[in-house]
Amino acid sequence: MSVLKKSAWLLPCVGAVLVATYPSKAPAIPYFARKYKTTCSRCHMAVPKLNTFGKNFQMHGYQQPGDKPVNKLEFPEDKNLNLLDQAPIAFLLENQVQGEKAVGNGTNGDNVSSPMVFHIFAADTIAPDIGFFGELANQGGVTDIGKVSTIFSHLGNQNIFLNVGNLDLLEHGVTEHDLFGRSGYGIQDIGLASPNVGQGYQLSAQHMGVRLYGLLGASVTPSLFHESSSTGESAAPAKAGSDVPLRPLRMQKSAKAKADDDMKEDADPMDRMTGFLWEVGMYNSTNLSANAVNPNPNDYSARLNMYVNGDSFVGISGYSGLMTIGAGQANRYQFGGPDFSYYFGKPIEKSKGMMIKPFDLLGGYISGKASNPNNDGIEVSWKGYFLELDYALNNRSMCFLRYDKVNGNNLGALEPTVTEAVTANYTYYLRTNFWLGLEYTHDLTAAKQNLLGFLFNFAF
Repeated sequence: MSVLKKSAWLLPCVGAVLVATYPSKAPAIPYFARKYKTTCSRCHMAVPKLNTFGKNFQMHGYQQPGDKPVNKLEFPEDKNLNLLDQAPIAFLLENQVQGEKAVGNGTNGDNVSSPMVFHIFAADTIAPDIGFFGELANQGGVTDIGKVSTIFSHLGNQNIFLNVGNLDLLEHGVTEHDLFGRSGYGIQDIGLASPNVGQGYQLSAQHMGVRLYGLLGASVTPSLFHESSSTGESAAPAKAGSDVPLRPLRMQKSAKAKADDDMKEDADPMDRMTGFLWEVGMYNSTNLSANAVNPNPNDYSARLNMYVNGDSFVGISGYSGLMTIGAGQANRYQFGGPDFSYYFGKPIEKSKGMMIKPFDLLGGYISGKASNPNNDGIEVSWKGYFLELDYALNNRSMCFLRYDKVNGNNLGALEPTVTEAVTANYTYYLRTNFWLGLEYTHDLTAAKQNLLGFLFNFAF
């Protein structure tokens, strides 16, 4: 694992992402709130955790029903080519004061640091059914590119999508859209090659590839995007500073009546997930390894999700690949397993007109093996799982508790060789785009590398 990835794993950062990788993957784009004159709560249960509307919005190429004539990227008529009237750019600043204490194996190590990461995001639709996402991040004076992709939506006027670019391999499972924190999430940080021979190729890294996915039995259909909404409502911007949702809620009822909106026929389809998601992908496994000059596009993925209760899912995925390490030696690997996310509890009003279920129980299990990750001809295997409970206390605060564990055989130089930890976090939102957090990770392994961090994030 590189120095950057090691430091990222140590950051007990709230408001970042699912896993510890650099650049970190953060889906919050305040530009959309500005574009539609709404709040971040329309797409987020709590930044960066997406709600159902936000997942549908992202999955359909950052567009919504009624969006066809609204706010597409258009150059002004000025022949001097001035800047766009509305640049689709957002910024995220992550910083914290972090204390680390390692007392295992007869040693004592204390460390206090204040790492900072600065992100620039760009995302929008550039034409009907064509969206893009890009990220540039700087940490410790080093700038790198994160996820960069183009999404072609509703191919053949069906719920079929093509995603091309530098992609997150595991995006449609339990990912940064679902998890609230990232420290100690060891399953996705397991390496598929020793950092000494393959630059630490990891499950959590982004890789160049092509992903084809589709929805079956979904409440959101291409006709909702290509025709006027059934209510005649559109996504036209409201007055500046208003709290109008990204797509207007069709129901204006009491809080009790709104509690079951996701189960009612007259609810906004974008607030429900139904049916199945399928996905297949092909990736270049060595674009981040020591042999990038000799690409080895022999990695394949597959996933199937079933959505239940409007906002929950169970899924299963698999991944198989081959990479070249060391002096032209091959390393074959396979891994896979199930994951799930289940929302429950008496709904609360997150913001005006927006009801959410306050609890989310989510988890996943991965089992895998690699034939030659340390370039010594020895096969290794690993397995791990996690459980996390997220709780929205009210419309301004969020907390979570997570347990995760990973172990394996013959892991050698791979990281982490063993992970077992409990992480607790409390976050308070001064505004939807400015939040403070306190997070503690208790290491249950012999290393006892406990972490305590006070952090803040600001998005604009």
